[in-house]
Amino acid sequence: MSGPAEPNRLSEPAKGVRHRRGRLIVRGICLVAVIAVLVAARQTHWPVVVAAMSPFIAAGSILATRTVSVIASLGLAVGFIALLRTRWFCRWICPLGLCADGASHMGRRCGRKPATRLSVGRWIVLLTLAGACLGYPVLLWLDPLAIFSGAFAAGPAVIPLLVILALSFTWPHIWCSRICALGAFQDMLSSLARHVRRRTEEGRRPQRWSLPVARRTVLGIGAGAVLASAARLAHRPASRPLRPPGAIDEPEFLGVCVRCGNCIRACPTRIIEPSLSEHGMASLLTPVLQFRENYCLVDCTKCMEVCPSGALVRLSAEGKASKPIGLPQVDMNVCLLGADRECAECRRWCPHEAIRYVWSESEYTLIPQIDPQKCTGCGACEAVCPTKPNKAIVVVPLGDSTGG
Repeated sequence: MSGPAEPNRLSEPAKGVRHRRGRLIVRGICLVAVIAVLVAARQTHWPVVVAAMSPFIAAGSILATRTVSVIASLGLAVGFIALLRTRWFCRWICPLGLCADGASHMGRRCGRKPATRLSVGRWIVLLTLAGACLGYPVLLWLDPLAIFSGAFAAGPAVIPLLVILALSFTWPHIWCSRICALGAFQDMLSSLARHVRRRTEEGRRPQRWSLPVARRTVLGIGAGAVLASAARLAHRPASRPLRPPGAIDEPEFLGVCVRCGNCIRACPTRIIEPSLSEHGMASLLTPVLQFRENYCLVDCTKCMEVCPSGALVRLSAEGKASKPIGLPQVDMNVCLLGADRECAECRRWCPHEAIRYVWSESEYTLIPQIDPQKCTGCGACEAVCPTKPNKAIVVVPLGDSTGG
């Protein structure tokens, strides 16, 4: 006779398979949820949550802006959990990580081998956080959540995501294990937590605790400070583009902006678009304003409300009016009034009554004159200007304006 039946227990390999499958299901659900938020929830506040979950962005923005916003608390919470569970966010939630893993799996099936020499994730973190202390977190835009969010905002912004997938296919797992700044930052937080626990278990008194500082940490901090200083000095104000309302000073904006595309998605009038090559490589994919067909609504503050990094400071409608976006300039060589034709569109559409017509003896015609005390640079005058292909009245950054 056979003995009593053994309890039905899963073997260790079987448990591992079930765990991996369960984790894959959770990651798939998170990927679908993130895409739904970015695509279906346009012009709402929900997309800000995606990039705001990154503790790397939270740390960089706090150090650079010297402020702790409410939305940054989400990233700090994720970072706190990373102290206790190594790379838990990467293993269970990160949408870009799942896509990179898929590309890596395809690469391995095609015979591609993982990279074994390149590892720059911690360098990116050190360079960025050191630069952030000087107000310029140079590589904060390399955060995977910002890259994934930006890919669903505008056509050109999908390029960084495609590059990551191509790298992952060519050298499987190179992004997650060797380049990703968010993953490296979680590793550093976990290492810090392990060090503290080890010291505690050894019974050492808190005042005698010391943190190990590797040579690369010192080099990374020094290089980040030098790079941030060089980037600030190299910035030329003359090349400054027109930024959305609430934008911080241009040199800091280039570092703090993570190119997540939230402001592009949220804008109800579609006047925000990603910068390409016209303003230099440092400005690539940062948000710029264009008033070709529409303008910035007087009471709209949506772009500022969805910025996860502090590049756009949150202002009320009244506060927004007190901080002009720019100032219009008039080209009388293009203006219809300069050709003895009737036109009053810019004055008629100005929501702030900041335009009036004055007689010019030199031009011997009426010319539009802008009152800088009333004008907010909303772009309504430029949007309705009927001249083509060039507009007779164009809003320019305040530092570039020579008056109307």
